[in-house]
Formats: sequence, structure tokens, C-alpha cells
Amino acid sequence: MHLDYDAWMMTKIFHLSDCALIRMVNHLFGTEYTDGETVQKEWSRKKAVRVCLTIGCANRYGFQMRRLGGCLQIHAEDMGCRFHYEDAAEHSALQLGEAGNACFGKNTRESYCTILEFTGHERIVLPVYDIRVSDRSAWRLEEAGLILFLPFLCYCFAAEPEVPEIRQESLKSFVIHDIVGALHVSMKKGDLTVFDVQRLKQCCRHMIFRLLSGEGWMQDLELQEVILDALETDIELLEHMYQR
Repeated sequence: MHLDYDAWMMTKIFHLSDCALIRMVNHLFGTEYTDGETVQKEWSRKKAVRVCLTIGCANRYGFQMRRLGGCLQIHAEDMGCRFHYEDAAEHSALQLGEAGNACFGKNTRESYCTILEFTGHERIVLPVYDIRVSDRSAWRLEEAGLILFLPFLCYCFAAEPEVPEIRQESLKSFVIHDIVGALHVSMKKGDLTVFDVQRLKQCCRHMIFRLLSGEGWMQDLELQEVILDALETDIELLEHMYQR
């Protein structure tokens, strides 16, 4: 039921700045691309939206958002140089990598690899990660280099069973402390531009009201005002950056 909206949100996320996309790839795959590299995007959609980033004219990385057992999963794959597959003699099946599982909070990251074998017996090992997101902490997502997927944490919040009074306070903390706080930290690190932060705030606002607007406790006008104020686009900041 969320497929179309997830596709729309993935489109918004991967239209953030090239700098943000490059920093995410560097975090995930241990690469060292500079912010000035060119980024090309290719989209495909079958059962779920998939985007392929080509960085530096040759190296490709695939991303897909999936749902498994009620949990969100980010599938991230190093697809190698676009010329590798033309020369590869054999494409192996996906194999479990030696790194195994890693945890950050309740979230897990399973590591795999694809092995390309060439006629001269050369081999290239390409990492693949399946990251299951079941923890709504934006801080853990930021530490893992996945801050771009922040809007999808709203699904984790919506799935938590709490009484209405607690839900109101939890949502305020989630928005002000987790979402806005983590975005600010990521911007200070240089992983997001000022413009990326404002766009992600808009995406989180859209997601919150889409998922929770029908809840009785969300009809509280004071709560709605807090959310809108916290996730409002900072026009003065954008004007200042534009003038600079």
C-alpha cells in the first residue's frame, strides 16, 4: 500500500545534492570520492524503486528500498565499473561475505559480495549490504552514514504501540531532538548541504502527516504547530546562503 509513496520519497531523496550522495557512498563503501565528482542517476521500477548512481563516469552503486517482514530494508550494492561486466567471463551468484552482520541499535547490516571472474583469472569482489531499519533513532542512522533515508524512520515511529498522551510527547522528541538534531549534526560534518537539510525536513513533514494525520491524538493543534515550526523551511538561512 505504501509502494507509490515510497517511490515518490526515493525520488526526492536521490535528487538531493551530489555532495550528499557522494558522502553516503563514501560512508557505506569506504570509498574516497571528492565532493566535486560527477554523479549520474538511472532509475528502474519493477516491484520497488531502484536507483543506480554512477560516480566519476564509471563506478556504479545501486540502492533499493524494500519491505521484509514488516521492516524496512535498504539494499545497497557496489555494481563495479560499468566496463567490468563487458569483460567478465563469469558472473558468480551472490555470496555471503566474511564481514557477516553488524548492528547499530536495533538495526542490522548484513554484508555480502559479488565476485566477477575474468579470463586471465583476475577477480573483483564487490560488496553488497542489506540494512534492516527497525530503530527510529535518527542518531544511529546518521552515524551509519544513512541520514538521507531519515524520512523512512517515520514508519518505525508509526509502528510503535503507545498510549495517546505518550505518543504526543514521543513525537515532539522525535521531531525536535532526533530529526532536527541529527540533520544539524550531519550538516556540520559536511555530509549535507544547507539546502539538503531543508529538503529533508520537508520530506519528514510530509511523511509524518501522511502516516499519522488520521490519529485522534494528532488533532491537537498545539502538537501540529510544534511539528510544523520545527520542520518549516528556514527561508532566512537560505537567503543568507544565497547572498554568500
